[in-house]
Formats: sequence, structure tokens, C-alpha cells
Amino acid sequence: MRGDLFGRLFLLVGSLVALLLTSCEEANDIGLDMQTTDGAGGFFVDTITVRTSTVLLDSVPTSTSSYLLAGRYVDARLGPVAASSFVQLGLASAFTPATTTTFDSLVLVLQTDAYRYGDTTRTQHLQVHRLTEQFSPTSTYYTVNTLQYAAQPLVSKSLRARSGARSIRLRLPEALGQELMALGHAGNLSTADQLTYYLKGLVITPDSTDNAALIRFSATSASSLLALYYHDSSDPTTVLTQEFSIASRHFYQLRNNRRNTLLASLQNTRQALPSSQTAEETFVEGGLGLYTKVEIPHLLDLANLGGIATIVSGQLVAEETFSAEQRPYMPPPANLTLRLTDASNRAGALFISSDGAVRTFPYVVTQSARTGLQQGTYTFDLTSYLTNVLRRTTPNNGLLLSPESSESPDRVVLGSFQNTSHPLQLRIYYTKTNQ
Repeated sequence: MRGDLFGRLFLLVGSLVALLLTSCEEANDIGLDMQTTDGAGGFFVDTITVRTSTVLLDSVPTSTSSYLLAGRYVDARLGPVAASSFVQLGLASAFTPATTTTFDSLVLVLQTDAYRYGDTTRTQHLQVHRLTEQFSPTSTYYTVNTLQYAAQPLVSKSLRARSGARSIRLRLPEALGQELMALGHAGNLSTADQLTYYLKGLVITPDSTDNAALIRFSATSASSLLALYYHDSSDPTTVLTQEFSIASRHFYQLRNNRRNTLLASLQNTRQALPSSQTAEETFVEGGLGLYTKVEIPHLLDLANLGGIATIVSGQLVAEETFSAEQRPYMPPPANLTLRLTDASNRAGALFISSDGAVRTFPYVVTQSARTGLQQGTYTFDLTSYLTNVLRRTTPNNGLLLSPESSESPDRVVLGSFQNTSHPLQLRIYYTKTNQ
């Protein structure tokens, strides 16, 4: 009996010695700063290694979105970010104006909301081009897709993207309006198919030198349309209007030139770029498919400390790396979510609350206990995840810090575990019981 007890003690001491030797090789492994938190066997550890990387996931489908985006800004970390919107025009009923009618003007009306991303105090441009390639009637279009269009814009409008503006009106050339009017007079605009045969669609783009803001439009609002104004010669004071909707087929492209940034080598879908190669920072930006992967490679070492470890609480605290160019024009996402992932960096199941809703983790600004300064953070509750990994019911493949909405271009830059100014922190409270 005494020999058996001695043997068990020998194995336990040996395990602890081995663990400490391993810790000497990787100074942030679990076990160096383990602290007892109460007299009942509770422990706290915050030195377990956390590895982070920026992962490039699949592009986002936007032909199913109710929004359009257009604009361009230059991000100090990500490089230039530009959005363009592609729309096919719809025809609710035949346009067969009387031969006595005369064209007046042609105006593209884009209904906006209050959302802007970038510097709205700067002048920027919206350009309208004519599509030279038809929409596919069955394809789903993504942020990486494009359609061919005429290089010369039909119109270019200078503006500041004031959040209070609820519509933008772009007057198109008379030649295009006269063309549509002539088609109507000839009876060639009786169906939507006829319309798209003659006018494949329009593209709204920024100027290639703009550095201002992204503007969001409604693609499904009845107020977003192409309006053709005309009158009858017998009653010239009465304005007649033919509306062509933009709700039938549409998508927006969101592209990012990372060539001269720390993310330049991030090129392939599901590729992960370690934070050690990106100045100990990682990124989350849903529209561009950028996610932060979090791995806890030594989590199972808790089982080597003797007894059975039971997680009481586990929190991951991620700090935003503050930079002046983010304020006030580039706010971080209001919420992030958590997803499981695998060794191939696929986006897995979202974290779900007890009521079945997706769990969200808000961005909060508080005073940092470490620096005394105001600090933006996200705090993620990992208690269930850590418990399931220790029980081996969930593989220890890591997590993805994900945007709440992939339709939003809001981005945030987070510090890594090794970031000296904004370190990522994993805090685990657990108890041990004898087997």
C-alpha cells in the first residue's frame, strides 16, 4: 500500500518536473504562475500560451444582400479598400410612351442610410459606367466578382459622404435618355428582357484616387431607381416619369490591395498568417473575409497537474491596438462572434446561447488596469469550450474571432499574446479533484 502511494507520488512529481522543464523552453506555457485563489483547491492561471493568426476565408456573397456599397478609402494597416456596385435594371410594366412625348432628363437615384465607413469630411467621387457584360440569371455573385463595363464613365459626381444625406441623385447623359426614349417609342421596351438586351446594367464606382469613405445604399428600396422624366407636347407642364428599378439583380464588389502591407503574403483561401509575421497584430474584417484564429496548444496540459481539472471560468480578453487613423471615421465592429474551426481553418459552428441565439461579444471601452488609459476590448467567455476540450468532446483545433455580419466592412486590429502594448490575455479559473 505504501509502495503504491509512493509510486503515485513519484509519477506526480515527475510530471510536474517535466512540465516545468517544458515551460523553460516556452516561457509562456501553463504552470509558471499558477495561483491558489481560495482554500478549497481553486486555481487561477493566465500564462498559458495563446497563438493567433489572421485567416483569409471565402469571399462573401453579396447578390443576396439588400445593400450596395460604393467608395474608397486607404487603411493604414490594410491598404486601399474600394467598393463598387453592379445593378441590373428592372421593368415592372411596358414602357410605350406616346409618339408625342419628349425626353427631359435621366437620373439615377440611390437611397442611402446613415452608415459610412471612412473619412466623410473629404471630397470623393461616384462614377456611373455602362455594363458591357450581362448578368447571369442563375449565378450568385461575391465580393470578389466583377462584370465588364465601359471604361469611360457616363457621369462623375463629386460629393462629401455626409451621414445625414438620405439619397444621392446622379444625372446621366441625355444621349442615354434619348436612347431609352427612342426604344420606348419603337415598342422595344415592353419586357424586362428587352430592357437588359439594350441596357445590360450600370456600375457605380469610386475614383481610383479617392481616399474618403464607403457609402451604403439600399438595393431593395423602391426609392433606389433609374428615373426617366419626359412630357407630352400637348401638356408640357406635366412631368411624366418612367421608373426602372435596381432591385432585380445586383451585387457589390469589395476589394483590397494589400501589396504594401504586412498582410501582403495572405493570398489563398483559408491561409493563416501568424501574428509573429504581422507585428504581433491580427485582423477581423468581415467584408474582406479576414478573421482572427486563436489556438491554445497547451490546454490539455492541465490534465498533467494531477487530479481532474474542472474549469470554473475561462475568459479571453482581446485588446484593440489603438491607432489615431481609426477615430472617429473607422470604428471597430460593435460585436464579434466566436466560431469553431479545424486544422484547415474552415469556419465551423457559431457559439450559441441557451436560448438558441448566436452569442455576441461587445466592444467595450474601459480604463486599463495595466496602463490607466482608455482601452477598447472584447471579452469572450470560453468556459464551455475549454471544458469540452478537456473532456475531449471538442477537438483542440482553435477558434475564429468573427464579425457579427459579413456584410459590414468594419474592421478591428487586435494585439497578440506577445504584443507588449496590447497583449491578448487568457484567464482560466479551475479546481482539481482526486481521481
